Amino acid sequence: MASETASTLAYLARVLKTPTIARVWEQLADTAREQGWSHEQYLAAVLQRQVADREASGTRLRIAGAHFPAMKTLEDFCRRT
Repeated sequence: MASETASTLAYLARVLKTPTIARVWEQLADTAREQGWSHEQYLAAVLQRQVADREASGTRLRIAGAHFPAMKTLEDFCRRT
């Protein structure tokens, strides 16, 4: 049964294009069992991880798409003055 559930979750995560869920659901399920989370708390934790990864990925894509000439740090700017 657990294997069937794992296969189903892998399939659903792939179809929904949620790779983070595919990667973290099992680890978070173990944590949820150990800490006595409700179903809602577990679902919220899984979805929070997916959203955080998606937002980080979107930020990386927007920065790459902006074609900035070079990465600069505050130290780079301070050295010029």
